Amino acid sequence: MVVASLDRLGRSLSEVVRVADDLHLRGVVLKSIKESIDYSTSVGRMLAGIFGSLAAYERELINERAAEARAAAAARGRQTGRPSALDPAQQRQLRSLHAAGESVADLCRSFKVSRATAYRVLRSAAQVSV
Repeated sequence: MVVASLDRLGRSLSEVVRVADDLHLRGVVLKSIKESIDYSTSVGRMLAGIFGSLAAYERELINERAAEARAAAAARGRQTGRPSALDPAQQRQLRSLHAAGESVADLCRSFKVSRATAYRVLRSAAQVSV
């Protein structure tokens, strides 16, 4: 398979390496015109290894930056991640209705949440009371 440039195989270096590895496993020989890389040669495979190392480094940097951004946001009092489907008052109400005998299916319909969310709220109450 001939490509004009390796960046046409993916959006990030890790995706390019993954696609190149997948093609190699299928027996497809990859050749890049712009970078003059032929993955059927030992030099091409060496470059693929170097690209793989760079992709791993890129992933680690991205993860470190994201962790630092989350920590900085938490230090500023900002909530990170997806917002909770139920506010604390709704969570208390869900727990009390469940304790009164309401079924989880009915609670899910009433609060318009998934079963996983309802059970997460109920489980968090059990952990707090222990």
